[in-house]
Amino acid sequence: MSTHRSIPWKRVFTIRTAGLFLLLTFLFAACAPNTGLLGGGTWQSTNFQQHILTFTVDTNNPQHLYAGSATQGVYVSIDGGQHWTQESAGLPTLAAIHALSFDIPNKKLYAATSQGLFISTNGAQQWSAASSSLPADSYTALAFDVNAPQVVYVGTAQHGVWMSQDDGTHWTQQRNGLPSNAVIENLALDPISHLLWAATSVGVYRADAQGSNWQAANTGLPAGPIFTVVPAAASGGTKGLLYAGTTIGVYFSSDNGLHWTTNNQALTGAEIFTLLLDFRSSNVTTIYAGTSVGAFRSDNSGVDWAGIATGLPRDGAVYALTLGATGYTQLYAAETQGVYVFPGSSGGFNISHLLPLLVIVLLFVVLYQFTIGRRNRQRKRQSTTSVTETPAQKPS
Repeated sequence: MSTHRSIPWKRVFTIRTAGLFLLLTFLFAACAPNTGLLGGGTWQSTNFQQHILTFTVDTNNPQHLYAGSATQGVYVSIDGGQHWTQESAGLPTLAAIHALSFDIPNKKLYAATSQGLFISTNGAQQWSAASSSLPADSYTALAFDVNAPQVVYVGTAQHGVWMSQDDGTHWTQQRNGLPSNAVIENLALDPISHLLWAATSVGVYRADAQGSNWQAANTGLPAGPIFTVVPAAASGGTKGLLYAGTTIGVYFSSDNGLHWTTNNQALTGAEIFTLLLDFRSSNVTTIYAGTSVGAFRSDNSGVDWAGIATGLPRDGAVYALTLGATGYTQLYAAETQGVYVFPGSSGGFNISHLLPLLVIVLLFVVLYQFTIGRRNRQRKRQSTTSVTETPAQKPS
């Protein structure tokens, strides 16, 4: 009788099954949409080659994107940026579109242009001048009050800030406290603190929600233009937290602009043209920055920054960023050579993911061969032992 115990087939089956499970798990992860082997992972060109200065998205249908160009008016995409159509009827020829935004009810689309403020009530198909009471000027910025949907703010190059309390019909100038030479670069309203913020050519200013009694808020900021100021609370983030895009990086304030600071990792070598807070991230800690040298991302509220992905033209400026497409799954960047999307909808093979895949396959093959070899050796040993221990037959 054999005295050697063989490996139970159940255990062999379990080892092989575990190895196969690990392999399949990795393959599924590697081929997951937008994140794995077939997910792309790079910026993709939309083949829309216009110099775009601003974006906005229809919140009722984020597949509908609107882009304002430097010289060719407004373009619209209804398929998440795959195709674009120029929609500039009623806009001045060669007007630069500095800001685009829907009002809070999402019924009117406003365009702040180099030749005036214009409004469309049919999704950019037709535009008309906002009001004859507004001065001739370059209009540069827009903001809306979610607590008062009929209130609209607009910034200008020479006439400060104007406010409408009746959805753009009548306008009043709100300039008290703003320097006469301040060009308004960006406007943002904090719906929690009820403060209106202005990034200007001479620093940051804030006022109450009525746009009156502007006060400087520049302690700690560098001298010179501030391109954008973003209250975190406007995207669901921390109350009192602000971000400012300057000529030498990103600055932060945690006390509603009373004091500003920065760090060595805050893109200090770049001009920051736009900042986008990712409302999808936990506690709104993810921020995207469009800069003079490309697009960057921070996942810890702007403390550390890194490039988002490859695929953008090297060292090209990014003037606008937005989230859009179904489920807000795509990030769009307006680069000087056109519009790019990340991670893109077409996916694509990424060779950088091959190495870990091959390692897992190799480990599975080694495990499989080890199991089969051990089983074969056991069979051979068992056969030899059985022959040795068989009693010799007596001659008859």
